[in-house]
Amino acid sequence: MAEEYAVIGKPGMIDKQAEMIVTGRLDYAADNLPGKKLYGRILGSAYAHARIKSIDTSKAEALEGVKAVVTHSDSDSYLASVLYEEPTWWGQEIAAVIATEPDIAEEAIDLIEVDYEPLPFVVDPDEAMKPDAPLVGCWSDSNVKTGESVRGDVEAGFDKAQVIFEDTVGWTNYFQQSNIETRIAVAWWLGDDLYMRVPTPNVANSRATMARNLGMPLNKIHLVSHGTGMVIGDKIFPGGAHAIAAVLSRRLGQPVQMQYSRREYFLDTQHQHKGKATIKIGVKDDGTITAIDATFYGDAAGLGSSWASGVSFPIANTLRCPDAIFRYVDVATNTPWAYIYRSVQNPPGDFLMEVVLDELAGELNMDPLELRLKNVVTPEEVQQDNGKPYASNGVLECIQKVAEAIGWSDKWHAPGTRTLPDGRLHGIGIAGCVESHSSLGNPVGGIINLTRDGKAICNMGITRVGCGTNSAICGMVAEILGMSYDDVTTGEWGNLDVAAEAAPQWGSQGIITNGAAFVRAAEDARAQLFERAAPLLEVTVDELDIGDGEVFVKADSSKSVTIVELVSKSSYPPIVGRGYGWTKVLQRPLFGWPVGTPCETRCQCASATEVAVDPETGEVEILDIADSVDTGKVISLDGVQKQIYAGIESIAAQAIYWEQIIDPATGATLNPNFLDHRFPTTLDMHQDRYQAVPVESIDACGPLGAKGIGEPVITTYASVFGAIHNATGKWFKEVPVYPWRILKALGKA
Repeated sequence: MAEEYAVIGKPGMIDKQAEMIVTGRLDYAADNLPGKKLYGRILGSAYAHARIKSIDTSKAEALEGVKAVVTHSDSDSYLASVLYEEPTWWGQEIAAVIATEPDIAEEAIDLIEVDYEPLPFVVDPDEAMKPDAPLVGCWSDSNVKTGESVRGDVEAGFDKAQVIFEDTVGWTNYFQQSNIETRIAVAWWLGDDLYMRVPTPNVANSRATMARNLGMPLNKIHLVSHGTGMVIGDKIFPGGAHAIAAVLSRRLGQPVQMQYSRREYFLDTQHQHKGKATIKIGVKDDGTITAIDATFYGDAAGLGSSWASGVSFPIANTLRCPDAIFRYVDVATNTPWAYIYRSVQNPPGDFLMEVVLDELAGELNMDPLELRLKNVVTPEEVQQDNGKPYASNGVLECIQKVAEAIGWSDKWHAPGTRTLPDGRLHGIGIAGCVESHSSLGNPVGGIINLTRDGKAICNMGITRVGCGTNSAICGMVAEILGMSYDDVTTGEWGNLDVAAEAAPQWGSQGIITNGAAFVRAAEDARAQLFERAAPLLEVTVDELDIGDGEVFVKADSSKSVTIVELVSKSSYPPIVGRGYGWTKVLQRPLFGWPVGTPCETRCQCASATEVAVDPETGEVEILDIADSVDTGKVISLDGVQKQIYAGIESIAAQAIYWEQIIDPATGATLNPNFLDHRFPTTLDMHQDRYQAVPVESIDACGPLGAKGIGEPVITTYASVFGAIHNATGKWFKEVPVYPWRILKALGKA
C-alpha cells in the first residue's frame, strides 16, 4: 500500500525558478559579460564529402573587427579537433571566425576561400549498404557495422507457432533537436583559471571533458550551467563551441562567446537518427507470441554513431518472448551527425514494433489492444535478458489506462469502416512499451544547508533544463525534513564549485539518481536534528519523528521542539546534510525478492490517439490523445502533468511534422530553419484534448518510490499511425505521415 505523504504528489508545488523565468531574470549563457566579449561564427563545408586542399583566410583576417580565424591546421590540438579537414557532411565545421560583433564574424566567414577536392558521397542508408557504395569516410573500410543478440532457442520458438508474420517497416524520420537556445559557450580566463557559462544537462562530465582536452586540473575549471533553453538530448558533451570559446579566449585575452546560428545548429549538431526493421513474429492462434526474429537498421550518419542495437529495446523488453534473435546493422551516411535525441532509439524502435503488431492483429483478426494485453510483460516478471526483477513495471497498466481514457471499447472498429458526419474518416490507435530510460545511474552527492531560521537550502550540481527536477528534489527534501515546500529552496545549481557532482539530466535519471542523493542528505540532516532533540526531550533518537516544522516524540506528539529551536542558537554548529545515492538494488522487498537484490530500473509508457482524416486533403486532426507514463511515485503533480502535455505535442510532431530534408544530389539540407522545418502550433494542437494519465507503481529502488519520465512521455507516437490506419484501412510504414502519403495510399495523389 502506498505511503501517505504530506508534500510530494500534492498540487501546488510551484517551480522554484518559475518567477525567474517569466520575469527574464534566469541567466542563460549568452546573458553573461554583455559588452565585454567577442563573438564567433562557423564556416561549414560546401560539400557532403570532400578533402580540403587549402584555406585562404587572409581576406577575412583583414576585415576590421576580426580578431582570429582558425582552421583544422591550428597549432592547438583541441581546437583543430573540432574543425575538419575531411568533412563527411554538407555544412560540417571547417573554420571559425572570432570578431568584435556577430555580424562582422558573419561577414568574415563569407570572405574565407576554400579549395576542395570533392569526394563521392551517399546520403541514403539503403544505398550506403550496397557493396559498390562510396565510403562515407567516418569508418575506414566500410559503411556498415553489425551485431546480434540471441535469447533462447529461436527455431524451437517458431516450431511452436501456428501463424508466422513478417514485414519491413521504416525508415523513420531524421530531424534535429531544434532547441530554442542553440549550442553556446561563453569563456574567459582569470590567470590560469577558466570560467565558462554553458547550457548542458551534463555539468560534471562537461567539466571533466574540458579538463582532459585542455590538460588542466578540475579545480581550475569553473563551468557553470544555470539556465538551459531546452536540451532534448543535445548539449550533452562539450563540442566545437566549447573548444573555440575556451582556446581563443585564452589566446586573445578576452571573453569569447561562441554560439551557433539557427542554420549552423541544424547542420552541425546531433539529430534523431533514422531507423528501419524487418521483423518476423511467430504466434499461436490465440495471439500468444512464441518467437521473434528481427533485424534493426540505424542510420549512423556522418560521424558513425552506432545505435541500431538500441532500436530493438522496446520489442526486446516489452513483449514476453523467451526465444528471440535481434540483429543490428548500423549504416554510415554523409548526413549531419546523428546521436542522441530525446528518448534516443525508443520512439523509432517503438514505432517499428507497433506497426508490425497492428499488422499481426489484422492477420489474426484480433483487436490490437487484445494482442498487446496478451503479450506485454507484467510487473512480477524479470528482465528477460538478465533475469533481474524490475523495481517497477507499469506497462500493462499504462496500456489499460490509456485505452480506458480514449474509450477504446466503444470506439474501436474494423479499419476503414467509420465515417464521421462531416465526411472525414475516424480512427483510433494504441501503443505502449517498456522504455530504456529512468535507469538509476552511478551514485552521486547531495548537499543541504539548514539555515538558522529553520529553512533548508539545496545546492545542486544539476542545471535548469525546464523540467523542474530541482524543484521536485526540494519537495522530497521537505517531505523528509518535515518542512513545507516553501521552506526548502534551491541555493546554487549547475555549479560544481559549491555543489557535489550530480548525475546528468539525460536518460530520465535526473530524479531517480540525483533524488537518491538528496534523500540521503535529508536523512542525514534529520538525524542531526534528532541527535540535538533527543536529550532535550529526554528520549532516544529512535523514539522521534518530524513534521510541521517540529521534532516530536512518536508516542506523545505534545512533547516537541521546533526545528528553529534546534538550529537557531549561535552555540550550535550549523547543520549540513550530505548524502550519496545507491546502486540498482531493491530498497524494499518486492514479489519475494529481498532488500538489496540487484534490480532493473526502467520506465514504461503508452498512448492512445483518436483522429479524423480528411480523405480529400489528407490532413489529420487529433481529436483526443491520452498519454500515460509509469512515474513510480509522483513527486510533483503539476510537473508530471506538464511533462505529459509537452510529450503529447512531441508525439504529434514526430508523427506528422518533423523531418530534415537532405538533397540526394548534393547532400545539402534543404530546410535548416523553422519556416521550412515545421513545428505544430496552438492552431494545430488543442490542450483541451490532452489527457495526462500517470501510473503510480511506487518504484522499489527509486527515492521515495520515484523514477524519471522526461523521455518516455514522447515515445509512443506509433499510436497516431495506428489511428490513421484504423481510419483509412491503409498501412503507413514511413515517418512522418504527410498528407500526400495519405492521399497516395487512398489513390488520390
